[in-house]
Amino acid sequence: MSHRLQTLLPVLAQLSGARDVRTSLASLARQVGQSPSYFQRTFARVVGESPKQYTRRLQLECAAALLLTTEDSILDVALASGFESHEGFTRAFSKHFGQAPKLFRASTAEVELPTLRRHAQLIAQLGPCVHLFRAAITSPHYHGEKTLNYDITQQPIDAMTLLCQTQRVEQAKIAEALGQILPAVFAYATQHNVPMLGPPITRYHAWGPGVVTLEAGIPVAPGATGSDDIAVTTVDACKAAVAIHTGPYEGLADAHAAIELYLHEHGLRAAGPPFEVYLTDPGEVPDPADWKTRVVWPIEG
Repeated sequence: MSHRLQTLLPVLAQLSGARDVRTSLASLARQVGQSPSYFQRTFARVVGESPKQYTRRLQLECAAALLLTTEDSILDVALASGFESHEGFTRAFSKHFGQAPKLFRASTAEVELPTLRRHAQLIAQLGPCVHLFRAAITSPHYHGEKTLNYDITQQPIDAMTLLCQTQRVEQAKIAEALGQILPAVFAYATQHNVPMLGPPITRYHAWGPGVVTLEAGIPVAPGATGSDDIAVTTVDACKAAVAIHTGPYEGLADAHAAIELYLHEHGLRAAGPPFEVYLTDPGEVPDPADWKTRVVWPIEG
């Protein structure tokens, strides 16, 4: 993980935890011992948005969650999300989501409340971190000596519908690809009210000499529709070897290598693309040592 990202994670966690509170650029810069101009450049380079854009996006996503799960008035939602007026909120919301708050709320009238609540929870959880994977994830391909001390279990994996994009990229550019794909999928789901059901997933379909085909996205409710750029695919139920990796994403290769060795030792065969489920939100948990990722290898039998 880059030093710049690690420096910014506590700031991101603070902004995520107080989305209705206005914090000046100078105040944020002081927290990390940087000048406002340097902080703003660093923030934009690492996160992909300026501090102002990041904060405003989180406020609007918070508002979207409230619209979906409460009967609060538009004004109350605006005030609870850090806006000062109904008019200013409506303009910003309409620009970001492509429709006015009232229409946004009405578009989910037929969706069951538990599904809406899960969707709203994921909007709040994923919003702070969905742009961070470009700086955090490295290739899971096995290289050299690894730490293979994992508790690996065989578990049934439920079928799921995945809103996703697929790219074939150099292994060194996996992080860059995910930094483009996951924000795009998340934005599509929030703007089109596609109910999200779980944290982000990356599936690895094929490895070549220095090149990987990956499919990244977010589990969504069955029946979802995509677009020219965003696909919907179905992942079949299966039996899988599963490990939980705790720590920075740089160490995910260890978990993949441990499962590969486990399959060899137990006479098992892989039966589909391995995938990672990012259980922890880096934007809300600033210590990488506490991040948890579920690594899943489908197996025959």
